[in-house]
Amino acid sequence: MAISASEAHYIIESCLTDLRIDGRSKCEHRPYTITNRSTHTKTSQAANSPAFILSNGSSRIHLPGSTTDVVCSVKADLVHPSPSKPNQGILELNVDLSLCGGGGTLEASAGGGGAQKRRRQQREEESQITSLLQRLILPHAVNHESLVVWPGKYVWRLSIDVMVLRCDGCVLDASSIAIREALQNTKLPKVQAVMEKGNDDANNGGSASKNDLLVDGDHHKAVSPCGAEDCPLVITVSVLSSPPSATDAVTSTTGSKRYKSIAIIDARTEEEACASTRVCVTVDTNGMVCGVHTLGGGGAGMEEEGEQGGAGGSSMPISMLGEVVTTASMAAKNLYTKLDRDRQVVKDVSSTDNDCGYGYLLKNHFLIQ
Repeated sequence: MAISASEAHYIIESCLTDLRIDGRSKCEHRPYTITNRSTHTKTSQAANSPAFILSNGSSRIHLPGSTTDVVCSVKADLVHPSPSKPNQGILELNVDLSLCGGGGTLEASAGGGGAQKRRRQQREEESQITSLLQRLILPHAVNHESLVVWPGKYVWRLSIDVMVLRCDGCVLDASSIAIREALQNTKLPKVQAVMEKGNDDANNGGSASKNDLLVDGDHHKAVSPCGAEDCPLVITVSVLSSPPSATDAVTSTTGSKRYKSIAIIDARTEEEACASTRVCVTVDTNGMVCGVHTLGGGGAGMEEEGEQGGAGGSSMPISMLGEVVTTASMAAKNLYTKLDRDRQVVKDVSSTDNDCGYGYLLKNHFLIQ
């Protein structure tokens, strides 16, 4: 997103005073609304929207005014395990930006070949976001060993599809929330491995063993993937630096200029465009950092920083490293507290609400094929 120098100056100075352009402080999230298949209240029209009835779990993350809208679906299948990991389940992830034109940040190109260039940028951004989420989230999303149904023969494969309908900044953060909520609402039917003895051909006169799977279609006996409640979240910390001329920065005895910098979370598209760099920190429920990845500044650009400073000269003062980690940990703690509190409220309301609509048509039964 291209903004003028005066707009960038206004946004940066607002952040430095801890009063951002939408009224938030530097460590405050936007008021996200979470809709999933266990959410069914009479007070929220959005919460009454039908879930994906052919999915094992789903969620929707959106903001008032439709500036951000992310949908996640989890589909479970019984497959043969990977030969290299016979005692672990399989998690797959796919991100689709086709409906928002590249994460809500890529603009249409003018002139000939604009549509083709836009599609190429969209595919590149989808690939980059998918790769980042696969590295930051999937290794810690669930207990992979708990997805094993028959060691060496059958395991659960969880296919996670994330569709970004609209996004006003921090697409990784919103996607991680959607993935965590969808996994927590995923229900896996009870599957039991059985081994029966049957008569073999009359030629050899012996007996043979017949291996099979017994699937229980009762929804009440289904369970969520083990470890889904500990799925980590991505907190993107954007570092904004004001040039010395705008902040009356002093010059040290060595002649180097000192910049004023501040770290903020859940940045809007305009704030991402002003960031010198962005640091994606994955934090679990225990406050432990699971992964760190640095992105170049400039909002729409998803280029990785190289060893020499990254694309477009994006950089961050070394003194900001401690503040970035502290900010991410504090933001993750507050977000986990809010998500757990809202989930408990939803459970209390859902337990007394028996008015089920179309989205709950298959609530008590699985579609077994």
